[in-house]
Amino acid sequence: MSYAVNTVDAAMAEALRHLSQISTYFRDRQNNTDVANDIGRLSTMIVIRFSEGIMNVPATEFLLAPQARTLTIVEIIAAATLIGVDRLVLQQASMRDRQLLPNGNWARVVGTVPEASTQAQAQELVQYMSPASLTSSPLSRQSQNSEEEAECRELANASLSLNPHIMPNPTEAKAGVIRIYGKTAREHTSFITTRIHEGALLEVRVEADDRTRVTFQLASAAVEFLKSNREMQQLLGYGRFGTGYHVELAEIVDWNDDLRRMNQPIRERRRLSFARKRLFAEGMTPDKWKHDIRQLAGPGAIDFLWVFNSGNATAVFNSTIVARRVLETFENWKNGRNVYSGVSVTYSSDPCEKELALVRESRANMGRGYVKRVIR
Repeated sequence: MSYAVNTVDAAMAEALRHLSQISTYFRDRQNNTDVANDIGRLSTMIVIRFSEGIMNVPATEFLLAPQARTLTIVEIIAAATLIGVDRLVLQQASMRDRQLLPNGNWARVVGTVPEASTQAQAQELVQYMSPASLTSSPLSRQSQNSEEEAECRELANASLSLNPHIMPNPTEAKAGVIRIYGKTAREHTSFITTRIHEGALLEVRVEADDRTRVTFQLASAAVEFLKSNREMQQLLGYGRFGTGYHVELAEIVDWNDDLRRMNQPIRERRRLSFARKRLFAEGMTPDKWKHDIRQLAGPGAIDFLWVFNSGNATAVFNSTIVARRVLETFENWKNGRNVYSGVSVTYSSDPCEKELALVRESRANMGRGYVKRVIR
């Protein structure tokens, strides 16, 4: 069944729906996964080029055929979820308010809180679709195809019966999850995080010897990273992680309690700062501090540890959950009669959202040791 559309974005949703049907035909009816995957890859390229082309087009020029009807929100969601080879990123923006937005706002990914007037119009959202995978690998996808297709079909069927009052809360941001395929490196968490600077991370988790899952607090940061990685691949032939690695968007997820704690007022982060006058004195040494941190965090849970001077140090972990556990333990320790009595432990900006200059004071008149975490 075809739908009459009157805007260029709705037309793109309709085109993707048909491409999905064609891809499914080759995979399920002809058992030809190569052709199906190629169609999926080319569909992704179409979406990328479309989003680039529409970025600076005024919303007033989206109209194709004024007499035709616009796709409903349910139809657009159905088209999005039916793409069996690529998940789609959905952005929520008011259809009636779109004419009032500055150029380019339409193409931003979830991560902002709409105004009160748009909250009241949640049932008239327009869904912007962005590529779920900026690099495609048949080996990594074929094992997931049947499961993902079943999930996509289930979502599509569910979307057809959605009512406005059970739509997801449009005011809350989404988190973005990427997967990195390639061998696990030595000091793997640091290998990953030194190559990310788009935004704060909830977690870096090794799922297998050749697969790592990274959860960004904001979906917009995840998509921005994927875009930059793709541009680097086109320019140099390899992405942020070098040859032998490829990256894809795994999913866009609702915030859970851990992600909400990353927002104000708690603002949890993977990084903790430790401070106290003469922190490393009177029986307390940097080595003991590092040992205690490693014992609390557990194996493989530390990104890096750094001692700035006699009174300040920082620790970065592979997740905010580990950082929270360490902070809570130190909160108990600082009230006791021990080497950590009176120490202040607080959350600090993630090095992936704000560049961290690592400066170490040395002996008097000997200058400073200076290291900056950079994207290698």
